[in-house]
Amino acid sequence: MKNMIKVFFVICSFFMLISVTEAKSLKEMKEELQRDIDNKNALIQKSKEIQGKIDEMNKEMGELNKKINEDEERIKESKSKVESLQEDIDAKRVEIDNLLNFLEVSNGDNVYLEYVFKAKTFSDFIYRSTVVEQLTKYNDELIDEMYKMIEEQKKLQTELQKDIDESESSVNQMEKLLKKYGLDMNDIDEEKRDVEADIKARKVEVAEYERAYKEAGCKEDVDVTKCVNIPPAGQFVRPLQKGNITSYYGMRYHPTKHYYTMHNGVDIGGNKTGTKVFAAAAGKVNKIVNKSSCGGNMVYIQHTVKGKQYRTVYMHLHTINVKVGQIVTASTQIGTVGGGESYDRCSTGAHLHFGLLKGWDGYTYYNPRNYIDIPAKFTTRW
Repeated sequence: MKNMIKVFFVICSFFMLISVTEAKSLKEMKEELQRDIDNKNALIQKSKEIQGKIDEMNKEMGELNKKINEDEERIKESKSKVESLQEDIDAKRVEIDNLLNFLEVSNGDNVYLEYVFKAKTFSDFIYRSTVVEQLTKYNDELIDEMYKMIEEQKKLQTELQKDIDESESSVNQMEKLLKKYGLDMNDIDEEKRDVEADIKARKVEVAEYERAYKEAGCKEDVDVTKCVNIPPAGQFVRPLQKGNITSYYGMRYHPTKHYYTMHNGVDIGGNKTGTKVFAAAAGKVNKIVNKSSCGGNMVYIQHTVKGKQYRTVYMHLHTINVKVGQIVTASTQIGTVGGGESYDRCSTGAHLHFGLLKGWDGYTYYNPRNYIDIPAKFTTRW
C-alpha cells in the first residue's frame, strides 16, 4: 500500500514612544534606556502633541489601511481553505484505511493476494478475485484523489505564505510613512504605553541581561543572541485553554476617536477574571510591566521557535505568576486574565491582549494568527 501523507501545518512598537532601533547587544540596550530616561519628559510631552500629525497623516493612509485590512481578510480565507482541505484529506485517509480493514488483511505489499487465498471454495475464490479487482481499482482512485488533495494543499500553503509576506510588507510601508511625519507605530496604537512604567520595567530587564552576560562571560558589545540562552520550542500554542477573539489585529477606524488606530494583537475574551494564562511556547521571561496606565500588567517572553526568534506579550493581566529571567514552558502559568482594573484605562472588561513580534528585542508587531492557530472561537490550547 502506498504511504499516507498528512500535511501539518502587526503591529506596532510595544514600547511607549521609544526609539525604533532594535537592540542587538547589552551595550546598545543600556544606551537606549539611558537615552529614554534622559528624554522622559520630552517623550511624555510628545504624546500630547501627536494628534495633529496623525490627522494629517491619515489623509495619506487611507489606501494603505484598506490594503492591510484586505490582506488580513485574504489570509483568513486562505487559512479556512487550508483547514477545510486538511479535513477532506483526513477523511479520505480514513476511507482508504476502512477499505483495507474491510478486506480483513494487514498492511503489506501482498494484501490483496492474502485476501484471495483465504477462499474456502473455488466459487469463493472467483468471488474474492472479482472483489479484489473492483476494490483495487477503487482504492487506487481514492489514493490518487488524496494525493491530488495534498498537492492542492501544498499550493494553498504557498499562496498563504505569499499573502502573509505581502501583508507584512504593507506594515513596513506604513512604518516608512509614519517616519515621514516623525511618528512611529505606537503613536497610532489604541493602547499607548505608559512611559514611566515602561522605563521602570526596562531597568529590570537590562539588569537581568547584565546578570546573564556576566554569567556567560560576555562583553557588553557582544550580540545578545550569543550570550543569553533561550530554550528551543517546536511550535506555538494558544495562551488560554478556551476563548473567543473579541478584537482582531489590524488598522481600524475608531468609532469615537474618529481616526485610524492600530490594534497590535488579538483580544481574547470569553474568560472570567482570574482565568489561567499560559506561555505560548517555551522561552524566557525578559520583561514585566506593572500597572501601566494603558495595558495594565504585562509579561514579555522571548522564544526560539524552530530556530527563529520571537517575543510574545500578554497584557491586561490580573496577576503575574512569573519573574524576569525565569525559564518557562508551554505549561507554565504566567498570570491570570484581567482587564477593567481602575489603573488600566485601556480596558473595560476581562480579556487577554496577546501580541507577537519577530526578532530578539524588536519593535514591530505582526498578526499572531499568522504564526499561531487561534480560531475565532476555541476550546483547547492546540
